[in-house]
Amino acid sequence: MGIVISLEPHRIQKEWKEEKRLLQDLDVREVKATAEKVFTPVFHRFEFPYSFLEEACMDLALEAFLSGGKFSRYVENRALPFTFQLQAGAAAGGIAEELYEFMQCWVEDDPGCYYKEMKEAVDSFIMYWWKRGLETGVRKQSTDFRKR
Repeated sequence: MGIVISLEPHRIQKEWKEEKRLLQDLDVREVKATAEKVFTPVFHRFEFPYSFLEEACMDLALEAFLSGGKFSRYVENRALPFTFQLQAGAAAGGIAEELYEFMQCWVEDDPGCYYKEMKEAVDSFIMYWWKRGLETGVRKQSTDFRKR
């Protein structure tokens, strides 16, 4: 009689270790500064620091950073193959869409806010942090490879 072993706990543990390694290079102050720089011009009547909008930006920048870091395992010759570019674009686009929808609900009554400007800011912000995660993951992998 054979024994059935679930690999799910092992996969989750491996994923947590990978995320922990990536997060060692993430500076929360930089995420806040980037969010403030990108979004303060978009929301003219809004004080950014310590707001619920800052919290949403932090959460989704972190998610984008980790997503980029996870895609780093597919990088070949300093580039992401085309098949993974499509998946990566969908992943980053989904994160950006989540932040955009959140902001859209918040600014419905703000006549000074332009949705196109806000969408561009959201896309820029999320792609910045996604690429930073990808770069961090690639750097960590090359460091690990040299240690072997």
